Amino acid sequence: MGLGVVPATGFLKGSGIEITDRGFVTVNKKMQTNKPDVYAVGDLTEFPLFLVNNESVNIQHWQMAHQQGRIAGLNIAGKPTEIHSVPFFWSVVCGKSIRYAGYGSGYDDVVLKGSLEELKFVAYYTKGEHVVAVATLNSDPVAAQAADYFLSGRKLTKEEIKKDPLAWTAKVSTSTHL
Repeated sequence: MGLGVVPATGFLKGSGIEITDRGFVTVNKKMQTNKPDVYAVGDLTEFPLFLVNNESVNIQHWQMAHQQGRIAGLNIAGKPTEIHSVPFFWSVVCGKSIRYAGYGSGYDDVVLKGSLEELKFVAYYTKGEHVVAVATLNSDPVAAQAADYFLSGRKLTKEEIKKDPLAWTAKVSTSTHL
């Protein structure tokens, strides 16, 4: 676990590259900085995330850094491409599968379906009436399906999951890439 981690971007001071108050390098959807032909990817960037109307966010996970690197590489190679990815995290701890998809910053409620006692559940993080992220414990492939659902631009509502928490999964095409 890393607490209080800040990006090591002090060496960029005076370079003219735009840095946020928190020390992150600001990039656009092509992973370009404000300087021509200068790209940045990974933990030290803030980038526009389509899930939150292109709000500039920082996500420190290798899945997102991998996507950012791919996008930067394509743009450097002259193949204009914008990032369009859903944050997706996973781990296995003590034999238990944990998954998370979406961007839950600012969530105001969690709707839990399943059993905490049995360590098998889906947690829907909501903001207002919309699901903004899904976390699962031993409930694969629900989080991956949520990532594909979000990637397609669909919205999932709190009302839908309260009525039938998994009905939306029938609408998911698993052929997309995160």
